[in-house]
Amino acid sequence: MNRPLFRTGLAAAAGLAVLAAPAVAQTPGKFRMTLNYDGKLVVKVLDVTITQTADDNGYSSTAHLTSYGVLAAFKKINQTATARGSIDRGVARPVSFSHRNQANPKGRKIDVRWTGGNVVTTAVPAYGNMGSPPATLAQKLEAVDPVTGLMRLALSDRQAQLCVGTLKFFDGKQRYDLTFSGRSPATPTAREKRLGLINPVRCNVVYREVAGFKKKPPEKRNQGLNKPIAMTFAQVGAGGPWVISSMTGQTPLGNAVIELARVSTSGATPEN
Repeated sequence: MNRPLFRTGLAAAAGLAVLAAPAVAQTPGKFRMTLNYDGKLVVKVLDVTITQTADDNGYSSTAHLTSYGVLAAFKKINQTATARGSIDRGVARPVSFSHRNQANPKGRKIDVRWTGGNVVTTAVPAYGNMGSPPATLAQKLEAVDPVTGLMRLALSDRQAQLCVGTLKFFDGKQRYDLTFSGRSPATPTAREKRLGLINPVRCNVVYREVAGFKKKPPEKRNQGLNKPIAMTFAQVGAGGPWVISSMTGQTPLGNAVIELARVSTSGATPEN
């Protein structure tokens, strides 16, 4: 299964469905939410757990991905990513992002810090190169990390903010975009009703490499995702946080599906 599909699972991504800032300012919500996703290639092959906390002091969010079964035979995944930052007029703004890939023999640890007008990456062991071309400072500053993208999604104040525009992400080395189109309201599925999800909205997502990758012709900058990813977003109860409900994409290993399987929240929800 392709890495971009799971990157969008983090962010979904990559975070993934909100504009850079809400059109209407809102008071930061106070909540703690845990999301558990199942990834399937006919059978379950991936666990994704995302924990998000928001309060008056800012936000913190952690995502953990683990592969097993047939997927682990092709691609071993044991990754943890954590983001922390402030909430400015309802918008999550990153201060730090860390990523650990325990399945990689190199055991690389990546830390990224947003410091005013700069974005600094520390990688141990260091990267041999930062891509062709590497991400520029301007490209880094216009982006957020994928875990912060999920927090921006959670803090959305209305359905109209979802599934529109292009979101820009930087993970410490790679800069990539997710572009949304075909937005349409949906009827809650039986799974979504069981989870207490309401107001689902669907759209298509196109992934595009921008910088920090190996040099490729433009038509090859999708890492094998030749068709858009189908994504559904939904709200955890009236006035509650927004989440990725499901996404489906065609990969070299077949049709991949990631669905929200369990959700738990505590504390107040974001205020509208």
